[in-house]
Amino acid sequence: MTNATVNIHRKNRWDVWQLQFHANLRRFRGDCVVFFRNRLAVAGVLLLSVFSLMAIIHPILLATVWPPRIYNVRTGFDPMIMHPSLPSATHLLGTDTIGRDVFSMLLAATQPAFVIGITAALTTAIVAITVAVLSAYYRGIVDAIFTHISDAFLLVPIPLLLVILATRFGQDMTPALFGTIYGLMAGIGGGAIVIRGQAISIMEKPFIEAARSSGSSAWHIITAYLIPHILPLTCVYMMLSITGAIVADGFASFFGLNRGYINWGGMIYLAFEYLTINPQIPWNVLISPSVALSLFAASFYLISRGLHDVAEPRLRGR
Repeated sequence: MTNATVNIHRKNRWDVWQLQFHANLRRFRGDCVVFFRNRLAVAGVLLLSVFSLMAIIHPILLATVWPPRIYNVRTGFDPMIMHPSLPSATHLLGTDTIGRDVFSMLLAATQPAFVIGITAALTTAIVAITVAVLSAYYRGIVDAIFTHISDAFLLVPIPLLLVILATRFGQDMTPALFGTIYGLMAGIGGGAIVIRGQAISIMEKPFIEAARSSGSSAWHIITAYLIPHILPLTCVYMMLSITGAIVADGFASFFGLNRGYINWGGMIYLAFEYLTINPQIPWNVLISPSVALSLFAASFYLISRGLHDVAEPRLRGR
């Protein structure tokens, strides 16, 4: 092969790559237009941006303007006021029953919430895609086995299971472990069932048959055709998995479990615990973490609505 022929082949590959890149870029821009057309999705992005800022600024505030002896989320105490206290210039959301700054705790709880959500989403996606792709491609006995396993896991109440595991592991139940367990259960259960249905419909498309006829390997068909087409629906389910994991963490912490790290559910639990002693607890001690937990979970659900709009035209057109 001459140098001229090699250069022509290289140029052709470069041209094909450029065409693919520009096509994917146009597709991405179109998806962004569809996503941001949904006002609920925009609200979800704005909420998530606020929580991201909260997670970033907490360590900065402790290292600069907040004295750790007052604003530390575990040992902080302000001896100048009675506790629990209402919001003030010094404590924007007041203090809890043992003198800790509620706003500082609220910010600190954002980081483990993100860890739980991200690990749950990634685990859900990996497990659900694996099960769905294997079931859709090989069908037969493989599909039957995974279907029965998914049906069994679908019947398991995940929050209750996590409460039991949190009781067993206690301080060892880290946010990453909590999110991973939730993602595993959600992925092999509901996630696999939903995505499997879409994967089966993709396998019946003409371009899959054409790829098989041309001698493409199973790995090539799965990675080049099947997985890219089920990713939009997978992203929707990832957002829902994050919402479920955050609520499950709050559920477990509300029962006084999972105290190895500061979280909103634990703050709610301590507030209710104090209510049994003094029913005159300030509103900010209970309402603040409740609102934060609700809005954080809601932000991902709202984002999932926009992702659903992106995925839906594709589901109809394939």
